[in-house]
Amino acid sequence: MLERHESVVEEQIRLAAERGAFDDLPGKGRPLRLDGPDDDSWWVRGWIEREGLSGDAVLPTSLLLRKEIQRLPQTVAPLPDEAAVRAVVSELNTRIAGWLLAPTPPQVPLAPVRADDVVAAWRSARDGSHSEFRHPVEGSGAASGTVEAATADPEPGAEPMTSPTTLSGPARAFRAIAVAEACSWTGLLIGMFFKYVVVFDDLGVKIFGPIHGALFVAYLVVTLVAARRLGWSVATTLVALAAAVPPLFTLWFERWAMRTGKLHGAGTGTTRDATA
Repeated sequence: MLERHESVVEEQIRLAAERGAFDDLPGKGRPLRLDGPDDDSWWVRGWIEREGLSGDAVLPTSLLLRKEIQRLPQTVAPLPDEAAVRAVVSELNTRIAGWLLAPTPPQVPLAPVRADDVVAAWRSARDGSHSEFRHPVEGSGAASGTVEAATADPEPGAEPMTSPTTLSGPARAFRAIAVAEACSWTGLLIGMFFKYVVVFDDLGVKIFGPIHGALFVAYLVVTLVAARRLGWSVATTLVALAAAVPPLFTLWFERWAMRTGKLHGAGTGTTRDATA
């Protein structure tokens, strides 16, 4: 028979066993917990149990934020005053705004919570009366103590944030053309830099010039259609059109429109700056 040569790993295990390194390990002599051969997440549950964590620790950000909104009435119930309730809502809205500006999967409808609605529900609970508080996507229409996806404000008087998953067709088209126009501006600027500074060759300008021109015209057309369909005011429409002139300003306007809720149209929510 051929002698079996010991591998480096086996040698280390054998030497450790001879030193008694495995004699006092936790769980020695106890049966192993096996949740089944097809369970690939057994180690995740074991880690959560050992650390005493909640299952929320492994949830994606969007789902965790949605659960926090649903649990908000229970979260603020023991708080002593209105200032503390508003502080909790403000902190939650800050994290919701961060996700809306840079959403990560899974994409779920989210909107900031109205502080006034939370305070009203909190006061009703303290007074023993009933005031319903809903997740932003679980109902529609204005009601006392509810949070609306289309008009949810972080604070009184603030404009609503818009979730990318609840946009209408014109709003999605405007976002796409605004980003494309900004990208064409970037390519044109790079081409001009190479033409006048680096190699004095206008190839980049010849490529990106027509592309930018076509996207510039398309942006103006889509902006006018979106302004009509989404109910923008004259001032908002003029700012959107003027954003096509300076480099990359369409990207700034798109971010501002997302943050302030201008991309919600009459078909998906109430517009605050609708033209008369």
